Amino acid sequence: MRLIADIGGTNARVALCAKGAIDAASVQRFTNAQWNSLDDVLRAYCGAHPDAAVEEMVIAVAGPVHAGRATLTNRNWTITADGLALAFSCKRVVLLNDLGALGFAVPMLGADQVSQLCGEDSPNDRNGQALVVGIGTGFNVSQVITKELNIICPPAEAGHISMPSAVASELRRRGYNPNLFPTVESLFSGRGLTAFSHQVSGVDNLTAEAVIKSYGTPEMPGFSYAIDTYAELLGLLLHDFSLIYMPSHGTFLGGSVGRAIAACAPGPLINVFQKSCKFRLQRCPSIFVVEEDGAALLGCAHF
Repeated sequence: MRLIADIGGTNARVALCAKGAIDAASVQRFTNAQWNSLDDVLRAYCGAHPDAAVEEMVIAVAGPVHAGRATLTNRNWTITADGLALAFSCKRVVLLNDLGALGFAVPMLGADQVSQLCGEDSPNDRNGQALVVGIGTGFNVSQVITKELNIICPPAEAGHISMPSAVASELRRRGYNPNLFPTVESLFSGRGLTAFSHQVSGVDNLTAEAVIKSYGTPEMPGFSYAIDTYAELLGLLLHDFSLIYMPSHGTFLGGSVGRAIAACAPGPLINVFQKSCKFRLQRCPSIFVVEEDGAALLGCAHF
């Protein structure tokens, strides 16, 4: 039996799988703030499933992974594959970056788990590239390189690069201070959305979820404008990324903030993203939205 887990900055999802198939009844969600460590989360999970003989673990972590060691970017948890193997008597433990796990899930996503926001359908070609962009508590990307039946998802930490000049210039042109958003993640994340909405509307002390729920309401017109502008800025970023990664099989947008912006303001996002560029491969580049909240678990199972 294999234990799989998706450990984000805010929540952890844990499940059991055998022969690559997830036991849907075993999926359990934990709020990380209520636990001191991942070990504590997994002990609680295994205690609730005493009959499961866990021999392997595949753990997706929201942070960089190197030599079997990972530290969550937005939580003070350090995780080691050897430590988990010893603590839970496992034969094998593998740590993946969470966006890498989402990348492994992309070829497995069904029609009910992904929606097409714009552009051309993915080509019927078993060789190509896709790009997963995750925007939630943090930000990261995963390039998905498909070669027949083999999938490669090189690691990245794109959230911590300096803000691209196109986005910074657009912020400045609109009268907003780009120095408040020095990195990609400082703007394109849950806390980035709240900070930007505060700068645009002047309203403070609202969560990203509250800002998104206010979209389109006459009581909060400033938030609708903020989200439309935010969607345009995201379109600029994805436009740049489409040149960096050349995703011939599409850009896949995931994470709670990514899904919410695509649902609220698809027009502003698409209009900027699809601006003509002679260097891109497609005339109408495509964006897909990963609707499946547990897609990273699918990637862990597939891996």
